[in-house]
Amino acid sequence: MTERHEVLHVDSIEYDTDNPRIKKALEKYGDKLNAERIYFALRSASEGDRGASSFVGLRDSIRASRGVQTPIVVTARGDGYTCVDGNTRLAIYRQFIREQPEDEDRWTRIKAIVLEDAEQVDVETVRVAAHMVGAREWPAYEKARYLHDLRNREFMDFSEMVALCGGNRKDIERQIDAYHDMNEYYRDVVDDAAFHIDRFSGFVELQKPGIKDAIFDAGLELQDFGEWIRDGNIYRLADVRRLPRVLADDETREIFLRGGPRSIEKAVKRLEQKEEPVPPEKVTLDAASLHQLAQVLARRLDDLPYSDLRALKNRDTSDAADQLRALEDLSEQLQGFLQDVRE
Repeated sequence: MTERHEVLHVDSIEYDTDNPRIKKALEKYGDKLNAERIYFALRSASEGDRGASSFVGLRDSIRASRGVQTPIVVTARGDGYTCVDGNTRLAIYRQFIREQPEDEDRWTRIKAIVLEDAEQVDVETVRVAAHMVGAREWPAYEKARYLHDLRNREFMDFSEMVALCGGNRKDIERQIDAYHDMNEYYRDVVDDAAFHIDRFSGFVELQKPGIKDAIFDAGLELQDFGEWIRDGNIYRLADVRRLPRVLADDETREIFLRGGPRSIEKAVKRLEQKEEPVPPEKVTLDAASLHQLAQVLARRLDDLPYSDLRALKNRDTSDAADQLRALEDLSEQLQGFLQDVRE
């Protein structure tokens, strides 16, 4: 593969309709797919990540700079090109041509890096560099969609995926399974407008040991899990890991299943009351169990006043740096400890 820098006419470049980020959105159009629908899919994908400001901010930046600062990346295809990275920037140029015909000449040509004789692995490497580990990272759901496509559409084996994307096989499998479960058990119980990709981490938690077993042991199904996410029974997605303890107890299971929004928090609170014969405030730090310490710290962080958070962020107190350093040290120790017990 070779690369060259050029300034290309936008009409010579095709959108990448196989882009994992918009492929699913385009499938519904079938033979009615056209440039307008591709543009809508690209804009919707950008707005879905971080709100409309993501797309609008990029558009305004390109307009203010009177062009892209980072070239798009295309592959040579016959007499034209296919955009591998930069489809949204290309769509914005075409929008400017429609909206500003008097300034059309400025937007008819765009900076590009042209890949000659690129193999599929070269194309995927570009995508990974730009959106998996780069400065313009896709949201976690989109990353998982991409990994799912590499595995099930490109039939790439796990060793190749690890070499390309980094990480390890277990994490990649977990993300692929979470993507499948989210689309199977959550997308089907909400309409498209209510499908929120920021719920994805809950489905990653679902893949952890013991979670699905607890659901099945309680006589429930994964469809129920999708409804809990939809209805807000589980609002803080980290609470998914509390399901085995909640579902194992008849009383707390009933509180959770019948309690409505954030009911898992009510169930956990009741579980803690039942499990702690000694009030937490009467347990000394040295005598506290790991479970008690973790619970108290989690509550302390949840209840931290915004003023205290700002004070730490701005280093307004004399011991702010020491507090943050202690928390960072604790975080590193916990990561190492959890890695050890999971192996």
